[in-house]
Amino acid sequence: MPRRGKQVTLKDIADSLGLSVNTISCALKNRNSIAPETVERIKEKAAELGYIPNSIASSMRTGYTKTIAIILGDIANAYFSIMVKELERNIRAEGYTAIILVTDEDAELENQAIQMAVSKNVDGIFLFPTCRTETGISLMRKVGLPFVLIGRRFKDPMMDYIVSDDVLGGYIATKYLLDKGHRNILHFAGPDCVSSAFERKLGYLKAVKKARLPYKDDWIVPCDITVGDESNALIQEVLSGRPEFRAIFTYNDIIAFRIIRIAREMGLVMPDIVGYDNIQSKIDLGFALPSVNIHKSKMAEQAAACLFSRIRRQGRKDKHMNEVVPVELIYG
Repeated sequence: MPRRGKQVTLKDIADSLGLSVNTISCALKNRNSIAPETVERIKEKAAELGYIPNSIASSMRTGYTKTIAIILGDIANAYFSIMVKELERNIRAEGYTAIILVTDEDAELENQAIQMAVSKNVDGIFLFPTCRTETGISLMRKVGLPFVLIGRRFKDPMMDYIVSDDVLGGYIATKYLLDKGHRNILHFAGPDCVSSAFERKLGYLKAVKKARLPYKDDWIVPCDITVGDESNALIQEVLSGRPEFRAIFTYNDIIAFRIIRIAREMGLVMPDIVGYDNIQSKIDLGFALPSVNIHKSKMAEQAAACLFSRIRRQGRKDKHMNEVVPVELIYG
């Protein structure tokens, strides 16, 4: 494999202009000690020569790589894609670069992703945890790497996290269906080990109990929460085998869209469905779906503020951020 051409250095720019390396460095860092016309001349020459700062050399001097890892479950799920875009915007505003690693909601892949991020000497991690293991959490704590959990949390409050009010979300979604007159309401739920799934189920049960409905355990249908065809057979079985259920609350919008597609393919009357995430706030899908809205921009901004504060103040034992962001139902 051919090697890349020689990278332009500060010395190359200095030699071409007859200036010192220190002057070039100060000018490219916009130091006030250099005359504005000289700064402009140096920047023009740097662009002409194709100069790009050497991030490795910089990290050796400062101890920072200026990179942040975003570790998430399923990039095919538009919720994660939207969150990555919001986080990357905040990361870029701080002069950092994002590295994106995907776990497919697999605990072992999550551990590998965290190990990879640590080996790359990232300055911090945004983690959408699988919640199936705390091995990666232990590693980040052991090496002193700042991290913020997003969307999901563990019972231990001694870590930074920002989540939506999932109990409230499950409650208002179910109450919406109850207020429309439905009494048999299915809930396609995620695994209980995932905090957001467990808490959304709690909200659903709270609404059902408050309505004094004759609830049965089979009203809750455990479902795969990633984008894929694994749950299609289950959805077909449920839709065809339980015609008395004309209303459904789903763990996320992806499951809701999958149910809508399969119901259409089966020629069934479409049930009333409420999703969660409101991904239509950023993506026009051509039809309306009532969904619990998560304030994604706000969550990303708060998570970024917390992480960069941790990076700048490493070693200080500041109070942890345990933030629960309010939600509301968007009616489509």
